[in-house]
Amino acid sequence: NALAYNKKAGLVDEFGGIDDIKNSVLRAVGNAAERFNEDALRIMRAIRFSAVLGFEIEPKTKAAIFEFKDLLLNVSSERIFSELVKLIMGKNAADVICEYHEVLEVILPEIKGMAGFDQQAPHHIYDVLKHTAVALQKTEATKHLRLAVLLHDCGKPQCFSTDKNGVGHFKGHPELSAKKAKQALCRLKADNETVLNVVRLIAHHDDAIPLTEAGVKRALNSLTVQGFFDL
Repeated sequence: NALAYNKKAGLVDEFGGIDDIKNSVLRAVGNAAERFNEDALRIMRAIRFSAVLGFEIEPKTKAAIFEFKDLLLNVSSERIFSELVKLIMGKNAADVICEYHEVLEVILPEIKGMAGFDQQAPHHIYDVLKHTAVALQKTEATKHLRLAVLLHDCGKPQCFSTDKNGVGHFKGHPELSAKKAKQALCRLKADNETVLNVVRLIAHHDDAIPLTEAGVKRALNSLTVQGFFDL
C-alpha cells in the first residue's frame, strides 16, 4: 500500500518501494516501530512475505520485529493462524522458521526448546528445529501436511533421554507432540478437520507399519485411507 497510481502522475513511489522490489528487500514504511505498534499483525506479514517471496528483511525492520514480537499476543487468533499457514506454504519457509523462531515462539510456545536441541542420534544431522524446517520444505504444500510437519517433533525436548552409549532417544514424543499440537491448533482456532488430520498424523508419524497385508490393514483402520497416504 506504499505505492500509488493515477493517470496524470503515473506510478507514485514516495518510499523507494520499486527499488526494494527490484532488490528483493522488505522494509517497513517510515518508522518500523510505529508501524508494528499500529498493527502487530504486520510482524507476521513481514516474515510471511519473506517466506513466500524469498525477500530479505532490511536490518531496521528486522530489529523492530524482534523488539516488538510480543505485541503478537494482542492479535486475534484467526488473523495469526491465517498468516502462519501462508508462511509455512512459502518457498523460503525453512529459512524463515529457523531465523525467526523466536517470533514464532510467541504465537506457538509449543515449539520452544527445539532450536539448538542436539538430537544426539545417528539418524539426525540437524537439531530439532532445523530438522523440522528442512522436512517441512520438502513436504507437499498442503495445509494439514505442513502443519503436521511443523509440530510433529515439538514434544522431543521434553522426551529426551540417552542410553549407556550416549545415543539420544525420544520415547513417547509422538503422543506428547500430538497433544501439544492439538493445544496449539485449538488455541489458534483452526477448523476441526484440520485439527483432526494434523493430530492424527503426528500421533502416528513414528509408527513402524509392517510390510504385510495384515499390518497395512491395521494401519488403514487406525489412520483412515486418506490419513494412511498422507502419512
